[in-house]
Amino acid sequence: MSTTDSSSSLSPDVIAGITGNLDEVAERARAAAVSAGRSGDEVRVLLATKTQPAEKIRVALEHGFTLIGENKVQEITGKAEALADLNPETHLIGPLQRNKVNHTLRHASCIQSVDNLPLAEKINNRLGVLDETLDYFVQVNTSREDSKFGVAPEDAEALITETRTLDRMRLRGLMTIGLPGSSPDVIRPSYSDLRELSERLRESGVMPAEATELSMGMSGDFELAISEGATIVRVGSSIFGARDYS
Repeated sequence: MSTTDSSSSLSPDVIAGITGNLDEVAERARAAAVSAGRSGDEVRVLLATKTQPAEKIRVALEHGFTLIGENKVQEITGKAEALADLNPETHLIGPLQRNKVNHTLRHASCIQSVDNLPLAEKINNRLGVLDETLDYFVQVNTSREDSKFGVAPEDAEALITETRTLDRMRLRGLMTIGLPGSSPDVIRPSYSDLRELSERLRESGVMPAEATELSMGMSGDFELAISEGATIVRVGSSIFGARDYS
């Protein structure tokens, strides 16, 4: 990765901390992939930038990490202008309300949180007006927690069958948020279940053969997710530090 040339107001120590964390996470992701018998460059690190200021995100982008993800539409739109010159690949990784689809499509190239047909149809209809296309993931609630979004695993086949009829949207794969836990034995099923679901749906032809992406794993467990097949890991606090909710 290149050395950042950020001219922001951040102190040299803060910049060095971010770039050092980026390098460490990238190396850990590479090593986890190799350990799992995969190519070291098969996993992409998505910068989960919830509540992070644009100047910190710029440091990461200038250091060579081009994929960012926001949980809220207002954060995507609020930071877009400040980051536009760096042209990041921006994904929405949080829930999307249908009345915010228009704002999202202005800045996001992928929505990882599609979990119901009315939302998908709203997105597709708007894309038709704009004469554009969009990548998406279907979010699956493999942990089966009531507090989490995502389609139930047993309902994923029906939803994917329906969304694949939408001509403006390209399915890249599946996304999940893992079950919080203190041990790999508790966490792992959230990820292995998504991998097995993906394999089953591709083998049956429900999902296209090229929709192999699995977005799963965060700062505390991304190496475990990689061992179960993650192709995108969403890492924020390990890079930027604790989120600021003030």
